[in-house]
Amino acid sequence: MWAVFFIEAVLPGNLNHFGILPRTVEGLWHIPLAPFIHGSIFHLIGTTIPLIGIGFIIQLKDKDIFWELFGLLTVLGGLGTWAIGGNAYHIGASGVLLGLWSFLISDAVFTKSIKAFAMAGMTIIFYGFMIFSVLDFRGHISVASHISGFIMGIAVAFFTAKGKKM
Repeated sequence: MWAVFFIEAVLPGNLNHFGILPRTVEGLWHIPLAPFIHGSIFHLIGTTIPLIGIGFIIQLKDKDIFWELFGLLTVLGGLGTWAIGGNAYHIGASGVLLGLWSFLISDAVFTKSIKAFAMAGMTIIFYGFMIFSVLDFRGHISVASHISGFIMGIAVAFFTAKGKKM
């Protein structure tokens, strides 16, 4: 994300047109790119800090699943954003971040393990404020990305608890 931000800083224009444009073929192709593009340094910092913390908590569950979850939630949350998003480019990793957040909390509910409850507790204590970003309706915020990521995190937790362990 930071490398893309610095590349964008030296290139003329911006890379927002590589974000998800809902219900277009182009938008489908851009799903894997969107989490790496941010509109400002504040947007990037606001995503990076909780991503590091939540990534650390996820690695307490299993040190090998962070990138698997990140990729899966990028695709699933991106598809949700593509399906329900407004007619604008959707960029940033906050949808994926909310997916990781809801995964950690939902995993405790579905697996009922003490370790999962401890990780969910840490997530709520340190990042409980993120629930408010799910329904942030300011014009420059992709509520579609936030809701899609949030729902997909719950779905991934449900299916991994019922099937093979991640």
